[in-house]
Amino acid sequence: MPVSPHIPHIAIIGGGFSGAALAWHLARDTSTPGRITVFEPRPFLGAGLAYGATDPQHRVNVPASRMSIDTSQPDDFVSWIRQTDALANDPAAFRPDGSAFPARAVFGRYVADRLAPALHSGAVTHLRHRVTGVQTSPDGNWIITDATGHVMGADIVVIATSHPAPRPPELLRDLHLPAGHHPVLVTNPWQAGALEDIAPSDRVLIVGTGLSMADAIVTLTARGHDGKITAISRRGQRSHGHAAHVVDPVGQFVAPPSRTVGHLLRRVRHALAARPDQPWQAVFDRLREQAPDIWAALPLPERRRLIRHLRPFWDTHRFRIAPQVEDVLHARERAGTLDIVAGRLAAVQVARERFVTTLRHGDTVRDETYDAIITTTGPAHGAIIHTVPYLRELAAAGLVEMDATGLGLHVDALGRACVGSRHAGTLFVAGPLARGRFGELMGLPEVTRHAEKLAVIISALSASLPIVHYPKEERATT
Repeated sequence: MPVSPHIPHIAIIGGGFSGAALAWHLARDTSTPGRITVFEPRPFLGAGLAYGATDPQHRVNVPASRMSIDTSQPDDFVSWIRQTDALANDPAAFRPDGSAFPARAVFGRYVADRLAPALHSGAVTHLRHRVTGVQTSPDGNWIITDATGHVMGADIVVIATSHPAPRPPELLRDLHLPAGHHPVLVTNPWQAGALEDIAPSDRVLIVGTGLSMADAIVTLTARGHDGKITAISRRGQRSHGHAAHVVDPVGQFVAPPSRTVGHLLRRVRHALAARPDQPWQAVFDRLREQAPDIWAALPLPERRRLIRHLRPFWDTHRFRIAPQVEDVLHARERAGTLDIVAGRLAAVQVARERFVTTLRHGDTVRDETYDAIITTTGPAHGAIIHTVPYLRELAAAGLVEMDATGLGLHVDALGRACVGSRHAGTLFVAGPLARGRFGELMGLPEVTRHAEKLAVIISALSASLPIVHYPKEERATT
């Protein structure tokens, strides 16, 4: 029977930015022959949840000049914008200082454009299917099943499923709503048209005060909403904006390394106090640069302490909102149509087409009624193994587990999925689900650098795999 050489096959599950960037960097390494398949139900690679947003009000959170799929070409996105005139119909994207904050979908188109040559040449294959199962084969390789029932073999599998669906607060999960449009409960604001049933004068409660809250408010405002909005979170903090002008990172937080959260916090406070003429963003930008080393130096109990006590403060200062979005929030606060307060939803019921709620903060209790509730508490990363079928299958087989911090999946220093100290050797995790090990892996620059490093590791592994010869008929079915 005729035989053909087995070319190593790399399967990437998830084609948002994490998976797309990894595929792009792998395809660039022409020295190692291999096949790359990306499983992604969306029409294009690179958009994902973040950059597949169709609302033009949803803008990137950092200037376009700091976004690129290639760290060796940091101005690549800006160059692409100029070459394609991508912002010709969006003059609001530009700020007085010349910086640009395009709609997120523009960045998604840029990534898709950069991947197009690899797709055209066949170096990367995009399968618009959702993966439902991943198993090991008798020969130690991988068998992937998608939602159509198609089965495919792979030598290396990369988990790049980054953002699971949000999980609403328990009080809202089993809430039974009467037929009709009101009251309106939105538990996934990322779904297209999720806010369309909210009327312009509706009183709205938003549970969560991070970036998704800001997105919801700019969408509602653009649709003509001028009713009262109350946004609550445990501490009542919202994401901050950028400095009024470009700043250079300042401070030193890794030499010597901090071994406790208390020591780290004192260093940050000292750095801020020592530079009263510098905006706080300069210090936080240095923290962001050094975050992987800071995180690596902290013992597990201190990492958990940081997550429990400081993560909300980090998130609201680190994950900033575009100036255009901040302008909308400020305008609504000045108009008295937006309150951001500390509190939690203690009780809720439905009466006369409204939500009757009890909000509690310490000993303070408020009873309020709302026409709509929107939950913006973000992706449920902590429950991802239970909510994603193929991860649940891998966990049952003892191949993946949650990281001890609860931030994502347990991986080793090379990015291989682990259970305890064991790893399969050819199962990797890319993107935010690896942040339990590497720390800051939510921002695009960090995800890009991680994809570049992981591509080098996977390319070397692929080159070292034994050359196996399969009969053509057998290979066609794997």
